[in-house]
Amino acid sequence: MDETQQAQAELLVESLGRYLNINDLIFDDEDDTCLIHFDETNLVTLTWIEEGTLILIDEFITTLSLQDRSDRSAIVEKMLDANVFWMQTKGATLSMHTESGTVIAARQLPVYGHDGMTINAETLGLAITDLMRLASEWRSLLETGESTPTDFETPDEEIPDGEQNDPEEFLENRA
Repeated sequence: MDETQQAQAELLVESLGRYLNINDLIFDDEDDTCLIHFDETNLVTLTWIEEGTLILIDEFITTLSLQDRSDRSAIVEKMLDANVFWMQTKGATLSMHTESGTVIAARQLPVYGHDGMTINAETLGLAITDLMRLASEWRSLLETGESTPTDFETPDEEIPDGEQNDPEEFLENRA
């Protein structure tokens, strides 16, 4: 990352801290990251990748020992289903490392828009909030089995004409 990109990242992290009401967020220029500790459960990592043009947002969800679970196929199937066209993850991807059982949610955002402007703290903050909500729902589902993931649509949200949020219907229309 060059000096200009680093300065922009530092300003964005500072603005993000104000937006999220978190004091002393720090951009680590050695590995181009920012760790955000919301509470004991939620630790979000921001990593500037691709020469500083993308921000990877990720959160650890849980660690599963799938060998000990009789429902492991169903878990993997639910995760794959949620990832279809990102319709149930609001742009994020759920992933699991099979050897360690580590489950994460991750999403990439461009640092610069088509207009060349840097992403703003509100947009980044909303993406982080969405990712935390997703991680929380999946953490509950995977650890207790008591929650089901949602597609994040609230009753007052309207789907623009021509867009769909039902993966099955979407796939049928593509066939």
